[in-house]
Amino acid sequence: MKPPHRPKKYLGQNFLVDGRIQQKIIQACDFKHDDVVVEIGPGQGALTRLIGPQVKKLICVEADRDLIGALRSGFPAPVEIVHADFLKMDMGHLPDGIKVIGNIPYYISTPIIEKLIENRKKISEAFLTVQLEFGRRLVAAAGGKDYGSLSCFVQYYTGPKMLFKIKNTCFRPVPKVDSGFVRLIMRGPDEETGDIEQFLFKVIQTAFQQRRKTIVNALKSMLGKEKLERALADLGIKADARPEGLTLSNYIGLSRRLML
Repeated sequence: MKPPHRPKKYLGQNFLVDGRIQQKIIQACDFKHDDVVVEIGPGQGALTRLIGPQVKKLICVEADRDLIGALRSGFPAPVEIVHADFLKMDMGHLPDGIKVIGNIPYYISTPIIEKLIENRKKISEAFLTVQLEFGRRLVAAAGGKDYGSLSCFVQYYTGPKMLFKIKNTCFRPVPKVDSGFVRLIMRGPDEETGDIEQFLFKVIQTAFQQRRKTIVNALKSMLGKEKLERALADLGIKADARPEGLTLSNYIGLSRRLML
């Protein structure tokens, strides 16, 4: 008899074992019979078992070779098991409008979200289990301690929402922190701001690298103090505001004004 799978720390494996939370996740996703769903890291197939019967096709992308055999023998069509690193997977062959779900490891949460955003033309929405602190950063509003460049980046390309909290005791092995279940609704291309995206994110990253300074002091070396102060005044933003005090709309307006 094959011994039970031992979670691999280097892969960030913490399997969701609480049946009540599994059902709550499925209800929140509200998958339809014509959906094509990609599951990142199905693990031992707890959610796979619930999703498969509900959708047109479920593509499970698993990096751990030791789990592939059991997944393939346990889940017939319409479930497809792909042995691959999701971050290296080519999503070009997938149909438009797919949905994504995954209990993703903390150490690659940002790269995974960046890949989803990069492929947003293929994706309608994504449902992700992430560490709670990280999830709060994704949805944070201006003015709070969790708000930063990651918040602006994710909110520019998606509509993020924290759906509910998941206690750490719902996983095996038990992680040190709680998790959150987050939905990201992908936004279409913004024709009004597409031409300033690169400059916009340079401004945001520079500002938050020095978030304890005023916005003028954080950005003056990049943009020049006088030009920056005029732009802020034109937009009705106080020169002594901190970077976390500016909304994403403020940063867009400021970047647009500075590029004139």
